[in-house]
Amino acid sequence: MQLDLFVDNRANILLSIADEYLLAQDFARALSTCEQVRVEYPENRQAGGLCTAIARWHAELIGAESATTLPERLDEMRVNLGSVSHPPLRAAVTKSLVALLQQLPEADHIFIPPRFHIGHLLLECGRFAEADRSFRNALSSPSLGRGRFLAWSADAMTLGGNAEDAVTLYLQAFLEDPATVDVHFIKHPAIQKLHQHCSENADGIDDDGEVAWLPVWGWLQGLFPLPLQHPPVFDELEARIDGEELPLPQLWYELLTLAEHLRTILRDDRQMAAVRRMMKRLNEEMFECYMQRIRGAR
Repeated sequence: MQLDLFVDNRANILLSIADEYLLAQDFARALSTCEQVRVEYPENRQAGGLCTAIARWHAELIGAESATTLPERLDEMRVNLGSVSHPPLRAAVTKSLVALLQQLPEADHIFIPPRFHIGHLLLECGRFAEADRSFRNALSSPSLGRGRFLAWSADAMTLGGNAEDAVTLYLQAFLEDPATVDVHFIKHPAIQKLHQHCSENADGIDDDGEVAWLPVWGWLQGLFPLPLQHPPVFDELEARIDGEELPLPQLWYELLTLAEHLRTILRDDRQMAAVRRMMKRLNEEMFECYMQRIRGAR
């Protein structure tokens, strides 16, 4: 009886062995094993389709290795990989793309929008710490956009099990460079929920400005901290506002920080009233949300 079961299951066993070869990136042996199944079990459709896919991708990778590898070609391969439904083959090709990118000079600085970067390939491989380092290395190239790479680094931390510390990095991304943050890619559940909540409930904020207002909205929702020990100077903020030196959401975040410093630490009612008047003048709807928050905290 056991022998019959083995015979009946031989095709699946061989296909499992082919998968193990793929995970080891041994495409030649994986293809050979898969071809064996196709010869012995011609009715097995999985083997036929898998043989074709392995042969195609093996040839693609050999071509990429033998020629002068261009990032654009690797990006095209990554895009085409989206049609691959067989997890071991997808994993094997992804690992190979990582290896090819690592051979290029300054691999961490290679970026093709929207998200072709070695860090994302490392994320797909489950190599979260390496992905985090790669995203952080990219920050030394100012042309790539700090916001996106700070947030992607926070994504790597989140997926790697360090979601609590990642919150601070998301805040930094929203403050420093909200325009380039890949907000729809964010992996942290609380940040996803915050963005959705802001979109649905924050009146007076247009869609283009939502990400820039997330530091304020995140504090209102109890997610982000304020740097209360290092508040800005009100006179300097007034000058910035008059000179339009900073975007409104960032100015409002600094006013919020100063207002909370005056309310909870310095307790200067006179200056606090002036700061609140400025906050209300700049965004009355957000100011009402702020007042509701502090009334609820009493």
